[in-house]
Amino acid sequence: MRLLLRVELRGERLASPMHVAGREDARRSRWPGVGLIWPLLGAAVLVFAAHEDLGLAGSGTDTFFKQWVNDALLWSAAAGCFVGALRSTKSRVAWFLVAAALASWATGDTIWSVRFTDTSNPPLTTVSDIFWLSWYPLIIAALVLLVRDRVPAFELHRWIDGVVVMLIVATPWVALFLQPVSEHSGASALADVVDFAYPLGDAVVFGATLGVFALMGWRPGRMWLILGLGLTATGIADAIYSVQALGQSYHLGGIYDAVWAGGAVLVAYAAWQPHPGRLEAREVTGWPAIALPLAAQMLAAAIQVYGLFHEIPKAERVLTLIVLLIAMVQIVVTRPRPQKRPADQGPT
Repeated sequence: MRLLLRVELRGERLASPMHVAGREDARRSRWPGVGLIWPLLGAAVLVFAAHEDLGLAGSGTDTFFKQWVNDALLWSAAAGCFVGALRSTKSRVAWFLVAAALASWATGDTIWSVRFTDTSNPPLTTVSDIFWLSWYPLIIAALVLLVRDRVPAFELHRWIDGVVVMLIVATPWVALFLQPVSEHSGASALADVVDFAYPLGDAVVFGATLGVFALMGWRPGRMWLILGLGLTATGIADAIYSVQALGQSYHLGGIYDAVWAGGAVLVAYAAWQPHPGRLEAREVTGWPAIALPLAAQMLAAAIQVYGLFHEIPKAERVLTLIVLLIAMVQIVVTRPRPQKRPADQGPT
């Protein structure tokens, strides 16, 4: 009897949360000292940015920074994310996809560095675009898996919140990036399509990230915050580059390269953060329940009113109308419903 009790108590200790956390800590301890790579990479990004924006170390070091430092940062981010996936106990497949996306991106940059950095008039479309564009489907697939591990159940109104946030993001994105790309391009049709794909893909990734935050009730956790910051940095830099490249006002180099590298490092660093765990379903009432759809309707209405006095792209009008329609659907979905009364009981 004592032996059986001892075995049962031992089983409870093994299944306890403290023991699970201990196993995770032990798993992480198998990579001693690897975490030091992140402050080193952060310092390298700052030095890179100082060179690109302030001319640190002079123009004679341009080749060193553009070829060696930039590519080394991207490959280090891919390797760091891969190691983070290996040491992770949850969402491992998702982080492997992120590592593959970073490696694909680094491959495109490396090909560009070897073949076109010293070219005075490089082509607008190259084989590097294949690897750069592969970033988008890989990172979207990773986001889907990460959301599945974070969100416990399907709640229609939360998913509608996410879609609304994506559309809110897409509205100014159209005016700032997509519209200039389509109207002011002086490149070939193929270059137009390829370069249009970048701001479009960035809008989807950035909007999806913020939509996920809404889906999680704005409780993303540290891992999601760092990941979102990295994707935001890379997306904005990429979109601005696409507009300037098609307008033929972009010059090789500039702060964009450092922002891309810094965003990649942040995305990889997110793989090393503790898993935020699964969210507990909670009822949202009062102003928090209607704040987001109300803000979306106000923004859409303001854009439509602005369009009465100033010219705005047709795409923005369509997007704002979609926001208003989705807000109407959300009102129907979240409307109060009468509660079912228990069946009347007979006399006792």
